[in-house]
This record gives sequence, structure tokens and C-alpha cells, in this order.
Amino acid sequence: MHVEDLEPDPESNGRWTVHGEHFDEVLLATGHAAHGPGALTHHDVPENVRLISSPYPASNLDDIGPHDRVLVRGAALTFIDITRVCQPAVFIPITRTGQLMSSKPDTSGIDLSDILDAGAQKISCVKDLSELQAVLHDVSYQVQQRAGIENDAWGLGVAWRDMYPSIVERASYGGRDSLNGFAELAREMERVAFGPPPESAMHLQTLIEQGTVDISHLDRGNEPLTDLVKELDITVVIDAVISPPGVIPGTIIGRLVEQGHAHIRPGTRGLDVSRDGSVIGQKHLAAVGRMTEDVVLGNDTLSRTLHDVIPRWAQRVINSACSATHHAHGIPPLTARIESWAEELVSDPSTCRGLLEKFGSPVNVLHAGSLPNNIDELVNAGKKMGVDTRIFFARKANKALTFVDTVRDAGHGVDVASERELAQVLDRGVLGERIILSAAIKPDRLLELAISQGVVISADSRDELDRIADLAAGRVARVAPRVAPDPLSMPLTRFGQRAAQWAEHLNTPIPGIDIVGLHVHLHGYAAKDRSIALRECCNLIDSLRSSGHLPQFIDLGGGVPMSYIDSSEQWARYHDARNAVLDGYADPFTWKADPLSNTYPFHQSPVRGAWLEDVLADGVAQMLIDRGLRLHLEPGRSLLDGCGLILTEVAFVKTRSDGLPLVGVAMNRTQCRTTSDDFLIDPLHVTDSVNQTEGEELEAYLVGAYCIEDELILRRRIRFPHGVKPGDVIAIPNTAGYFMHILESASHQIPLAANVVWPLGEKDDIENSH
Repeated sequence: MHVEDLEPDPESNGRWTVHGEHFDEVLLATGHAAHGPGALTHHDVPENVRLISSPYPASNLDDIGPHDRVLVRGAALTFIDITRVCQPAVFIPITRTGQLMSSKPDTSGIDLSDILDAGAQKISCVKDLSELQAVLHDVSYQVQQRAGIENDAWGLGVAWRDMYPSIVERASYGGRDSLNGFAELAREMERVAFGPPPESAMHLQTLIEQGTVDISHLDRGNEPLTDLVKELDITVVIDAVISPPGVIPGTIIGRLVEQGHAHIRPGTRGLDVSRDGSVIGQKHLAAVGRMTEDVVLGNDTLSRTLHDVIPRWAQRVINSACSATHHAHGIPPLTARIESWAEELVSDPSTCRGLLEKFGSPVNVLHAGSLPNNIDELVNAGKKMGVDTRIFFARKANKALTFVDTVRDAGHGVDVASERELAQVLDRGVLGERIILSAAIKPDRLLELAISQGVVISADSRDELDRIADLAAGRVARVAPRVAPDPLSMPLTRFGQRAAQWAEHLNTPIPGIDIVGLHVHLHGYAAKDRSIALRECCNLIDSLRSSGHLPQFIDLGGGVPMSYIDSSEQWARYHDARNAVLDGYADPFTWKADPLSNTYPFHQSPVRGAWLEDVLADGVAQMLIDRGLRLHLEPGRSLLDGCGLILTEVAFVKTRSDGLPLVGVAMNRTQCRTTSDDFLIDPLHVTDSVNQTEGEELEAYLVGAYCIEDELILRRRIRFPHGVKPGDVIAIPNTAGYFMHILESASHQIPLAANVVWPLGEKDDIENSH
């Protein structure tokens, strides 16, 4: 793809295409033109003389040897770079001005801040060029007096260099219109302010004294080059004059101007752009850098501190991309997938506020509409592969009983991890045969209840299985031994025991125990790990059946992946931004530079059904089919994808003691947190539409109700393009899976969040269950 193919998209409103590919936004930062007006060509030198049209990269100079006499057109910083790279017999620089650049003025150890700060304030108020020059000379005089140095060039260099940000602000965009003659002043001042460092200047002076650099012809830059080459017996000519700033004919910018898509600002050489880099007359095309020089002073450096063009451009792009309804987004943005029910709710500020007024803040809004579809996706994927697949909802992912009822009515089961969970599920009419008990710790009371109700018990160890057999006491306990797969083939796990240990322990039937299947609890989401575990379990099934047991299923537990965002590009950009911070290249965007090393993969592919097909591929499905085995899964998070959101009220907007903006919300950090470091999806800002575009932009951290310094709801910085105010509502989307309940706390005796079933607007009756 070549950027030279850039052209307007005739089918869109001001957007662009490159070689036929459509782009919503284009930012041009092409740097120096490769060849500018007046650049030397082979016609400018005799045939027997080598022309190097550019010294960059430095390898262009590799063929220069100790017998060459090198004429260098230009004597600025590029010339000094050349003298560091090669060693000919002599360098002969020529310039039009006949001057070398002055060394950068050294002010180390001299405090001039009061003089320069006062001068900078005056710069911003000057009316014309004469007043600007007066300020420069006054500041130059003062710094010379303070430093004890009588050198006008040094003083003016200090004044121009150290007040440059103020000069940039005064002389950029329309500011230059009232500074007639500014270009000539700038050229002279840059020679004394932005020259080589003292060490480089000293190196050049040494070369001059040694005769390696001959400056006796320095002022002959206006003479015919052919005559000079012959007179001075030159063997190599280097063009060290870089392309001039502004719009250069023949470049992509030049062509855009020729075609009328862009314009040169009158009285300058530069492309006419606004403060966010947008090309005047265009909506989705922006440019930064050397082509805008004169319009934006000093912009060829693309300095992060001197100019804010690129941040302004980025904010404009983000503003245009953000939903008109939900303004807030994280840094960098990670836009959530929103189900239609949630979209309708957060688009109605009065309804959101009404829920908070009725139930308090925060409120967990639950909607089970997506749950049956998520189940069907897995069941159908198994069916496609010929495997009877049963789903057991992982109750620990969310305590709300509305999800238990939905799973029950769909004919599927529930995975429980405590006595209370089991009792509640039984009370909701879920049959014991559709429940699996996977608790890591199983007190006798819990086991007694499970045995009496015919619940499948995942036995985590041989000792636990023996304890279950003792408790059965004449009854039959339905048990699925938990298998810890080979640690050499997948991540280590604390759950279960190795297949060989189970095979040895179960080499004969055990009274009171019915081995109905096998159970696995794996960390992570890798399909390959599940495939390996299934193969290992199939081999154990064969061993168990030869010992007289009749297992009918393999339960893979949870770890079914889902994706919170649709954009793989956003997820990649988040990681690029995070890596840039870790590498020291960019400023942190998290609270106290938290690296967020342990987070859920908020974008994954494949997920659910397609993922399960990968698990069962390469003969794994056939192994289950051949043995007549069912596949059981215990998803939590992925079943609850799209089934809930958290609403919380903005309590205050303030700053930390150092001025860092904070937005306080009426909830605590445990009410949207799992064992990972953070919830990364962008929150939604719910506010009255009349106020959505009135406030000033704010980037802040969401802090919560606990009296703890690091009481952060979200650890990424959140941007509110039009501000936020107390009484607004923040919605945190797609939090039903684990984030609402897995770590929730009622510390400070603040009540737990209410769980409200939507659209009924009634509390889930967890509190009424025993």
C-alpha cells in the first residue's frame, strides 16, 4: 500500500481511500520531503564526480575513502553528522550565508528562570515583530548580565531557545499574520539557539584546526557547482541541504494542494491546518509535521511537549467515534458489546435514576434473556461434532436465582460450590441429578445433603471419596472423581489427583459409591488443554470400566471463553499502549502506574461454540462417541455474557491533593472485581441529554466508598468528553459473570448491592432463600 494513492472516497462524507481501502480518519506525518526544490542532481556535477544526494542513512557514505576530497553543500547539523561518519582527505563545506551554526548556549549552573518566565509572559502579548524583537533583546541583555557573559549571540540564543514555547504559541496559526518579517528573524535565531551541542561544536573545531575541514570556501554556496568542483579537485559531492519546510511540489501534500483538496496558508509556505491538525476544508484528513511549518512553528520536530496537535487530533477522533449517548471511555478505549435491553436501559436516565432511588447505589440489574442462547450455542456445537453435551451453570459466577430458574426451565443443570448454593438450587426445583457439587471444601453436612438428593459429587481426592463412602451408610453416592491432568502437558492445578492414582484406588467397586463420570478443573481457556484432558480421561474411563465401574460422562468444568468487546484492534491497541508505558515510552494511564499484569482476556477468539468445536477436533469427539460418553461443561462467565450491568450514582467530582481528578461513585471496589487486577471495559455515562455537551472535558479515576487510599472502582483513567457531575449515573456493562458477586463485601457495614431482575424491576429473591 502506498500513501501516494490517497484520494477522497466518493461514497462517503469527506473520508478517504488508500489504494481502494477505506479509512475513517487519515493523519499524514510524512516528514521531510525526499527531494525538494533546488536539490542537486547528477546534471549538477561532472561525470567523474560521485554525487550523494542524501547522507541518510549513514551507509550512503560507506564508499568515501581517505583519498577523497568531499564538497558538502550545507554546513548545518547534517554536515556535522557527516563529519562523524566518514574520514576523507578533506571536507569542504559551502553555504549561501557563509556561516557555521553557533554552539548551543550552555546555561548549566545559572538560574535564569525568573528572567525567562517574565520574558515569556511578555512574548504572548507582543503586537508586532518590533515588540517581539524588543523583548528578545531585553531578555538577552538580562541573561548576559546575570551570567557575566558579554556575547549578544549567546544571549539571544538563550532567549529564543528557552522562551520558544511562548514564541511558538504567539507565532503559530493566525498569530504570524501580525508578525511581518518573522521568517527572517526565525532563521537567524535558530542558527544561534538550536546549533550543535558544545561537544559536537568542539569536535568540528578540532577538525578545522587539523585541516580535515576546510572552511576557507564557506561563503561560495551561490557559485556554479561545476566550476567549484573542478577548481577544488573534488571527487565526491554530498547534498546536505534538507528539503525546505512547507508544501513541496511533487509530494503527496503538494498533489493534494494541486487538486484543490488542501491549501497553503496565505503569507506562509505551510499547509493550512487547524489546531487539531485537521486540513482546512476537510473533515477526516489531518497533517502534522514539516509540511505545516510556518503555520505551526517548530512542528517539524513533532515534539510532545512543544505542541499539542496530535493529542488534539486524537481527542477529536475519539469524540467522533464515541457514542452520542454514552460519552465516557477508558484510556485507551475498550468499547463493550451492549445487548439491546441494556442499551435501552442506559439510554433512559430517568429509569436508571429511578432504580437507584428505589434500591440504593449500586444496583445490579439482571436480565437472563441471553442465557438460553449462550447455552444453545454450546449444545449445538457439541451436537455438530456428534457429542451429547450437557450444560451445568456455575452458580458461583452470580448468586441471583433468576439465572437458576432460567437454566432449570431450559432443561439444564447447575454447578454448586457450597451448602447454601445447593440448598437454594434444590429449593428452586432443580433435580439432584442435574446438579454437580464441585466445592473445594465439603463439610459433612454438605455431603449429607448432596448424597440424600442424588447430587453428583466431584471427589477432589481419594481420601474425600472414602469419606463420601463412609457417609453414604447404605445409600449410594453419585461420584465423579476429579482428575488432575499430566503436569508436563498443561498448567499445574491444585484440583484433583492424577489418573493413575484414581485407577489404582478404584481398581474394584467401592460400596456406597457409584462412579458416574469424571471431573476436571482446569485453569485458563486453552482449547488444546481441554483436548489433552479429554484424551487422558478417556483412557482412565477405559481403566475404570475394566474394574467394574460404569462412568457415563466427562465433565470439563468451566473455562469456556467469551469476549467482552468486538474489536480485536482495540484490544491490540490497549496492549500496545500498556507496553509503551512499561517500556518507558509513554505516560501511565492507570492508577499509580499499576501495570495490570493479571487481567481477563477481554477479547478472545474463538469463543463458546467455535471454541468447543476446536476442543473436540482431531479425533477427540470420536473418542467420546466410541465410548458412549456425554460431555458436561460448567460455564459461568460465558453463560452470563450480556446478562447484567451495574448502575451507580456519581457522589462527587474533586481532585486528589496533587490535583489529580477523581469521580466518586456510591459503591465499593469489591462490587465490580474478581481475582484479576481490574475490569477493563469502558463504563457508560448516563446523564440528562440536555447536559451532555455542556461540560468541560475531564479525565479522572473512579473512586469508591471505602476509606482506603487505593479504593479504585476501575484502575484505568476514564475520559468524560463533556464532563460529569454529581447525580449522574455510571453504568458498568456486562458484569453478571463473577464481577458482581465473587468478591463483594459489606465492610463499613455498607449494605450489599440489591439485585434487580429486569424488566420486572423487582429484587431477586436471594435474600428470601435459606
